[in-house]
Amino acid sequence: MVKAITIFLCILCSNVIANDVVNHSREIDKLIAQDLKNRKVEMPVVASSFVFVRRAYLDIVGRIPTYDETIKFLRRPDRKKLIEDLQNSKGYTESMFNFYADLLRIKRRLSNNIDGDTYISWVKQQIEGNTAYDEFIKKLLTAKGNIWENPEVGYFLRDEGMLLDNVSNTFQAFAGMNINCAQCHDHPFDDWTQMDYYNMTAFFTQLNTRGSKENRKQFQRLKKEAEELDKAGKKKGAINVVGQFYRHGYQHTIVEEQDKRLKLPDDYKYRDGEPGETVKAETALGDRVKEKRKRQGLRDNFANWIISDNHPTFAANIVNRLWDRSFGFPLIDNLNEVALFDELKEGRNLRLTEYLISVIKEVDYDLKKFNSILYNTKFYQSKTDPENSFRGPVLRRMTSAQLWDSIITLYQGDPDKWYPKDRKEDYITLFSNLESITASQALKKWDEYRKIRGSYYEGAPKIKGHLVVRSSQIFEGKNANFMREFGRSDRELIETGNEQPNITQILNLMNGNVTKALQNNSGYVANKAKDMDKNIDINVIFISYIGRAPNDKERELFKDSSFEDIVWVLINTHEFKLIS
Repeated sequence: MVKAITIFLCILCSNVIANDVVNHSREIDKLIAQDLKNRKVEMPVVASSFVFVRRAYLDIVGRIPTYDETIKFLRRPDRKKLIEDLQNSKGYTESMFNFYADLLRIKRRLSNNIDGDTYISWVKQQIEGNTAYDEFIKKLLTAKGNIWENPEVGYFLRDEGMLLDNVSNTFQAFAGMNINCAQCHDHPFDDWTQMDYYNMTAFFTQLNTRGSKENRKQFQRLKKEAEELDKAGKKKGAINVVGQFYRHGYQHTIVEEQDKRLKLPDDYKYRDGEPGETVKAETALGDRVKEKRKRQGLRDNFANWIISDNHPTFAANIVNRLWDRSFGFPLIDNLNEVALFDELKEGRNLRLTEYLISVIKEVDYDLKKFNSILYNTKFYQSKTDPENSFRGPVLRRMTSAQLWDSIITLYQGDPDKWYPKDRKEDYITLFSNLESITASQALKKWDEYRKIRGSYYEGAPKIKGHLVVRSSQIFEGKNANFMREFGRSDRELIETGNEQPNITQILNLMNGNVTKALQNNSGYVANKAKDMDKNIDINVIFISYIGRAPNDKERELFKDSSFEDIVWVLINTHEFKLIS
């Protein structure tokens, strides 16, 4: 009986949530329709099932659907169910990671060559567990400990030794405020002052990214032991190896030093302070938060302030970024600068923006639910708008990540069959109890560390020496070259990716190794396209590549063509590269 009641309540709760999504989606459509009516612009036209399934896969899981996935949807074109299924898949996590990686500038090697593997795994776990966005940001801003046990410290280690820059990145990424100019002088076009910048940086001044005093003391002990090993001829270069072991394993640990304070620069020139003067933590807008006498909980206070519903831009910033991700254009131009001081800039539809801000707060920053609301609108499911007049999603090129992941899908079918192991526990075991480790043990552990880190791509599929894995698992080196050529963000600055075409891209798809690999008769689509008599099924190739069947003219044109020729033509068409 109890079990039956529980099941009933779960179904009831699910229906309430589903209705909530539908109601918000309808309200968004109403606001857009009213705007179009006022501007005397034609209403959106619903997209075909062929178009919708391809768009949904690209936007939600970051790749085109396979032939089988397309046919499955066409047989039962339930758009709401497809959205839900895709959001509950591994592909959703990998695709959303790319969104966060560009926002947080995530690399495998953080600043000063710090290992970021556990940080990468941690971010993916937060996405998979659907951690509320405001809670996720608070975890980042209040993180402490080492990167093995507390991987979220990777956020600060990404700007290790550059506190002022980190504060600028924090405001840009989480508040859509570009306050960078105020780091050196009062902002020439905004109300931000240099004192404001230092007041807010003071919330983080206790942060020390170089580890605890006790660990530094243990390192001096290890250095002496290593020196003895070197002198005795037992291990040449032992001091350098022990130094590497300590730096990678223990040095990059965040602790808070209560007495650390921030001072104005020596060239400070404004009347509200003197060069070298100690600065106190204080917010410049929204709820006024000030440093208390005991200086406790400064980062917690800042985090609570920035994620507060009263913050003028926190909600607007993430709303604008998610809207842009789904529809191909922002509501407020310039993703990194949605406001002038505490006033939102004028956007394309103020009522819609205000409504979406209220929605993300109502759903408690549940990004999966908020995205579901956007995807379930008639507006999202309309034909694309090449003129960007707010009649539907913008006709746009795939991002470099979407293009790469689509190519991987064409080559092997399921791009999520392989993903790296989470080696967090291995690292914790390796870098524990520094006080009990001898120099000789440190040398052995350093070799173990290099083996563990070198096993990141263990078992990953390859072709001609190149990894055939998701873009979310490729960071630096030759495997990232393709994505860089197609506009991938360098992740040095926030959101620097682009979808602009160039000659190099054209040459790559015409003559590059990727195209040659897809023309190989042993690939996924090639095997799928062969019927029992070894003939080529042109339907399979067209639907796999461009999401539709060929028309009569195309059938006639390609009737005597080889698989290789058809693939070469399709991958070089605009239809393949565009999200329609």
